[in-house]
Amino acid sequence: MNLQQLRYLCAIVDHGLNVSDAAAALFTSQPGVSKQVRQLEDELGVRVFVRAGKRIASVTPAGQAVIATARRALQEIENVKRVGAEYKNESEGTRRHRPPYLIKRTITRQGA
Repeated sequence: MNLQQLRYLCAIVDHGLNVSDAAAALFTSQPGVSKQVRQLEDELGVRVFVRAGKRIASVTPAGQAVIATARRALQEIENVKRVGAEYKNESEGTRRHRPPYLIKRTITRQGA
């Protein structure tokens, strides 16, 4: 499992279950997105999407849980990037050092 696969799942849902539109928004190919989604489904052992031929018809109940968790995970990654940027700014003199327990509270308040 990797972050790219999680992004692909979310993009498919965000684009009305249209893999081609999701791929275009991600600047990649539709076959590549489809392959990554199938690999993730195989790894998880559950189907995220209900397929009707080559189309995605809906999201399975397991898929709903997977996608919700993927969205939270991607948000946490953004929070990690934000913390890194804050500490980078600290070295430039714009942020004072915070103890680790305050970082967690800051991340929680910022949208976790």
